Amino acid sequence: MTYKVMIATALIAGAMFSSPVMAQSGKKGASVATPATPAPEPAPEPAPEPAAPVVVVPNAPECGALTFDNGEMVCSCPADARRGSVWGSGPYTGDSNICTAARHAGAVGAEGGVIRVLERPGQTKYEGSEANGVSTSSWGSYGQSYDILAAGTAAATPAVTAPSTQPSSAPVQSSALIACTTMPAGVDTHDCNCAADAPGGSVWGNGPYTSDSNICDAARHAGYIDAAGGDVFVLRVQGLAEYTGGEGNGVTSSDWGAYSDSIVFNWNR
Repeated sequence: MTYKVMIATALIAGAMFSSPVMAQSGKKGASVATPATPAPEPAPEPAPEPAAPVVVVPNAPECGALTFDNGEMVCSCPADARRGSVWGSGPYTGDSNICTAARHAGAVGAEGGVIRVLERPGQTKYEGSEANGVSTSSWGSYGQSYDILAAGTAAATPAVTAPSTQPSSAPVQSSALIACTTMPAGVDTHDCNCAADAPGGSVWGNGPYTSDSNICDAARHAGYIDAAGGDVFVLRVQGLAEYTGGEGNGVTSSDWGAYSDSIVFNWNR
């Protein structure tokens, strides 16, 4: 009996001493909370690249007189631009019709458009050619030239529908010009006015004309003015070995042989 009591007492004592150890052991085995790692912030989106600059060609005045600004002029050829004479194949003589030259150069089509006219030095010789439905003529020496390039595209160039604004160097009105007679000596350009009742005179050639031809009748013969008259802008050019006369716009011109100087009309004004 005493032996059984001793065994029971020992078992109870062992249980009492082992309980704290188990409790302690259980405490050590508990998982310790680890602070959550913050999620990485998303990388900032790269800034968009700036758009390429858009070149916009402003509404340009209708092509007229050559008025270069730093060696360049921007102007517009309408779809119904009047055709005129052109000498050369690029560069062109300074008195060549700009819009007709632009068609020849392929800078514009039949619908017209905005062009860049680039100033070039005079050439000793100009070769004519056929391109884009336009035929140009050959010429000798001339003191001023230009080349033509397209400026912008049809999408970037609004159609010009309003009446064109004359360039700042628009021709002087007829009231300020003297009456035309013949080409004055010693000048390469001459601006004058032909009245409706201006007296006629002799004309030699068919364009170019001899420089002693009557300016008003030569201008009517060339179709530069009509019976109502108007301002005339004359250019002196080289003489020819022979001039052939003909009938044009009600005016008959005569043949002539060699002459030192010729005149033509500036169709760009």
